[in-house]
Amino acid sequence: MSKNTSFEKKSKVVHPEARGLILLALTIIVLLSLISFRFDAPHQNWLGLIGWGLGFGFNYLFGISSYLIVGFGLWLGWKLILNQKPIYMPSKLFCFLILCFSCCFLLNLLAENKWAYAKLFENKVYTESYFFELPYPYSTVRYNLGGVPLYYLYKDIPTFNLQHMLSDVGIILTFSITACVSFLFLMEIELLTTGRKFKHSTIFIKNKLLKMISQKKAFPTIKSASEIESLLSQRSIAPPYLQTKPKERPEKEIKIRTMADMEPAKKKQPIEVNLSKRQIALNAQCVVNGDYTTYKIPPASLLNHPKKVDQPLLKKELKKQAEVLQDTLMSFGIEAKVGEINCGPTITSFEVHPAIGVKVQKIKTLENDIALNLQAKSIRIIAPIPGKAAVGVEIPSIYPQEVSFKELLIQYQSHIRKMMVPLLLGKTVSGDSVISDLSKMPHCLIAGATGSGKSVCVNTLIMSILMNARPDEIKLVMIDPKKVELTPYTNLPHMLAPVITEPHGAYAALSWLVKEMQTRYDILKQLGVRNITAFNNRQINQELESSLNIPIPAKMYAIVAIIDEFADLMMASSSDLETPIARIAQMARAVGIHLILATQRPSREVITGLIKANFPTRIAFKVASRINSQIILDDVGAESLLGNGDMLFLPPGTSTLIRSQGVYISDEEINRVVSFICNQSPPNYLIESFDKMRFEDLSSEEGAESAPRDMLYEQALNLVVETGNASTTFLQRKLKIGYARAASLMDELESKKVISSQEGAKPRRILVDPKDSLLKPNKLNDTE
Repeated sequence: MSKNTSFEKKSKVVHPEARGLILLALTIIVLLSLISFRFDAPHQNWLGLIGWGLGFGFNYLFGISSYLIVGFGLWLGWKLILNQKPIYMPSKLFCFLILCFSCCFLLNLLAENKWAYAKLFENKVYTESYFFELPYPYSTVRYNLGGVPLYYLYKDIPTFNLQHMLSDVGIILTFSITACVSFLFLMEIELLTTGRKFKHSTIFIKNKLLKMISQKKAFPTIKSASEIESLLSQRSIAPPYLQTKPKERPEKEIKIRTMADMEPAKKKQPIEVNLSKRQIALNAQCVVNGDYTTYKIPPASLLNHPKKVDQPLLKKELKKQAEVLQDTLMSFGIEAKVGEINCGPTITSFEVHPAIGVKVQKIKTLENDIALNLQAKSIRIIAPIPGKAAVGVEIPSIYPQEVSFKELLIQYQSHIRKMMVPLLLGKTVSGDSVISDLSKMPHCLIAGATGSGKSVCVNTLIMSILMNARPDEIKLVMIDPKKVELTPYTNLPHMLAPVITEPHGAYAALSWLVKEMQTRYDILKQLGVRNITAFNNRQINQELESSLNIPIPAKMYAIVAIIDEFADLMMASSSDLETPIARIAQMARAVGIHLILATQRPSREVITGLIKANFPTRIAFKVASRINSQIILDDVGAESLLGNGDMLFLPPGTSTLIRSQGVYISDEEINRVVSFICNQSPPNYLIESFDKMRFEDLSSEEGAESAPRDMLYEQALNLVVETGNASTTFLQRKLKIGYARAASLMDELESKKVISSQEGAKPRRILVDPKDSLLKPNKLNDTE
């Protein structure tokens, strides 16, 4: 019996679309009756006498404000047809009534004080005629622009009417404010956001107008031949169309290098560099290369406007998915309720509140079943959500949309508190912006499979620096083994050197950074400050700083080293790169040197334990397996991401992963920003090229300084040269040492170019002359 009654109740409920059509039809009828209403011609109404009666009733009660009611009815009917019932409907209806009454009072005041304007609506509104005999006979007409009842409240009530209580000025102020406030609440308009948009639009229009005016001044319009002759006599030059030879322009001193200048057409001799000398590091003490006083930060107008995706049935679909999720859990015997729903750019998160006694792990095991019932590509279950008594279920959004770089940039630049090295990363599931400071990280590790959004993320990080920092504030070192990803940034004034593409160039750059780090620490020690921020904020003491044996710069800029395709570099020379990277990651934070490593193969051979321990901040895009996710994040989850910028962000100092959608920036936007910067200032490299440094010189000099010589090296050298036998077993037998030490001595002899490298089963060749005086014992002792 109860089932039948519930079915009858459901059948009596009118569908929202039907209600919307009914409301829309009634509103259109009222609109037609109002448009064709003439007070003195009932038969001319489009809907006949019934239409004239409707028009008379609305005009009598509300006057011209009747059109507001019609507009509200059309909007509400259209929303009901789309099954998008507006939220907070009672409060919105109340706001609309306040708006309508306020407009009625203001229209009546207009009719009373501006009779000529009110007369324009003579046949459209209810009009009353009055005849007075005192103090002298005269007649008048009253146009009820805001309706008769409210005109009565405005003026006709004796003593306590609004005109007597507030006066016309008070009525204008009171009801204008109430009308504006109710309109803002009704339309859900945010004043700050609207103000910013208005400000940016006015600036854009102003710049366009100024550009048009400058173009007009540069190219004036000439109407007659006499004007041409007068201009020619004033300027004493030939007109453009009469010039036979173009005017030769003097060559500029500043020359911007392009990609064509970097082609290997002209082969130059490799630059011999001695990294053991401290001159390189001393010359690199953040001395500002060039004058950047006139440098301008690229404006946000160079970037594309954010694209907005229409979401007509979003709330209906989310409600349906929440019901499916709740029914799925109930079918497996799990009693739970879906609470808050957060809809992000590409991910929707449902907060599931299980009943008392339900194990969280039981929900976790149903991941595939929930994905099947929700028809989702992949889902991620957070059991539980940190800080909440709920389980999170994340599924792909129905209407995905891009995260605009311009939107995050404007939001960051509007904040009062600025960061030293800002990184604009993306937006979370709840729609909050993810903006972090690299100086607090202080190093970042990025990993993800091909096509997951890793390269876009690297470009976004670079653009975050370029759009917020001057060349004398942050310098960049870029290593790109692919040779195509980062090369567009070569000609930037922010670059310390051209983009590095060779493994030995990467080793040279990292070794240079280690030297620079040591030099900066020496400067901080001499001045007694702890970090780069304290150094830049110090009070400069010229006498003290000039007395020191190290040149002290006025300011230190931060250095950000960005290494793309780190796995390829590690395959080429892992033993050479791991040590300088670990040293920089351990010590370089205080002196403003930061590393960003990006790789698409997150294996243990690439991300070693030594490197991983010094990179607390990590960004993981979609990877192939759970093992790769554990290598990057020490947790699973990256294997179930969607790709195309969907990422997990591990902030420094916490173990809580933040799922967010990465910012997207197109190649056109990058080219516009790079061109804007390069047109202001040419590149002024501190190092001409790290790739042109010879690896042998770097490794030998570095090894000579860092590794102490074995005490048996001289004996091994004499034995090998005198006997002509260069083998590990020979040194073991003659020097009575183990295999490891003998192999180390052989490596040292090879690095000193005493013996050749191993060539299969062939014996090593002796590369020095036995008669060389430098090999004699007395000479060896003298050199030592």
